[in-house]
Amino acid sequence: MSWYSKIEATLFTQIQYMLKKKYPKLNCVTNNSNITPSKFPTMYFHEEQEEVGQDLTNETVNAVNSTVYVKVWSNTTDSRECRDILDLASEELKRFRYNVKTLPSTTINNKVYYGEIMARRIVGDSDRDVVK
Repeated sequence: MSWYSKIEATLFTQIQYMLKKKYPKLNCVTNNSNITPSKFPTMYFHEEQEEVGQDLTNETVNAVNSTVYVKVWSNTTDSRECRDILDLASEELKRFRYNVKTLPSTTINNKVYYGEIMARRIVGDSDRDVVK
C-alpha cells in the first residue's frame, strides 16, 4: 500500500474520534452512496489527491495536494449543532496543518441543517503526522 493511500483513513479516524467525544451519536461515513443521511447528525468525509513534487524520473510520488471535504447534516431546532461539528472538524484539520478554504456555514432545507468545509494541504511522503 502506498503512503498516500493512508491519508484519508488516518484523518477520518482521528476526526471521528475527536467529534464522537462531544457527539457520541454522530454518524460518520466516507461512502458517498450513503450521502443522504438517515441518522442525524451525520458527517460525510472525503479526501481527494493530486500528485505534486515529482522527481526528475517521475517514478515515485513525493507529495500530494490533499483536499478534504467535510459535510454535516443535523435536524436540531437550530444550526448550532451542525456548525459546532464543522468547527470541531476544522480545528482538527488545522492540527494536521490543513488550510481551511471554506469556513463553516450552514443552510436549512426541509428542517435539516446542512454545512460543509473544504481544506487543503500539500502532504509529503515524510510528513509522519498525517502519513502513519
